[in-house]
Amino acid sequence: MNTAKLTLCDYVMQAPKISFKTIGTEQQPLWVIDNFFAEPDSLFSYAMSSSPVSEASGHYPGMRSPASAQYKTAVLALVGKLINQFDASVRLQRIDAYYSLVATPPEQLNIVQRIPHFDKPLTNEYAVIHFLCGEEQGGTAFYQHRSTEFEFITEQRQNRYLASLERDIKQQGMPQGYINGDSDLFRQIHSEKAFFNRALVYRCSSLHSGCIARDYVPVFDPNKGRFTLTSFLG
Repeated sequence: MNTAKLTLCDYVMQAPKISFKTIGTEQQPLWVIDNFFAEPDSLFSYAMSSSPVSEASGHYPGMRSPASAQYKTAVLALVGKLINQFDASVRLQRIDAYYSLVATPPEQLNIVQRIPHFDKPLTNEYAVIHFLCGEEQGGTAFYQHRSTEFEFITEQRQNRYLASLERDIKQQGMPQGYINGDSDLFRQIHSEKAFFNRALVYRCSSLHSGCIARDYVPVFDPNKGRFTLTSFLG
């Protein structure tokens, strides 16, 4: 397929299978969507031929490139409707979306990359991780911070959480490598496997991390590495 000629119709999701669940003691929402995208193979074509790749800004441990306008329009339409049905007060109107490839060896991670993170301290904004890789690359997990018992971070919780986390690290030392399961600082409360063309939708405030092996060896080929599309909607 020539991705330069794709229309919005080509990007409409085809018979997605949607399951909804609440996770953890704080009962945060999570949607698992299989068959998320009608033409997932076309996403590789676009990534390989149309997107400039650069080292990710912020704390993502790898490389990123922008998704197409058509992809963003389709995701916003589907996820926006999904969230509005869950909470009628939320109307998602904007989206940023990126191809993402994990490319940082465990020993080179900064402190933020070694622990679960939240994208924004806002419960009315959502994130989507769309797997373009298989189960062997690991899925995504959600966590509870042991000291505060927080499973999501709001503006009201943020200062307390960060202060507590700083004390934890001073007392217990720097975490090693990617987090993948329980640790001294965090308890894993839920995980979902990666399957090709599966997407997870969750609040940007939820503490989460990729399930990446502690001895992970970066693979720079999107066909073989942990390759995803990550979207942020508000």
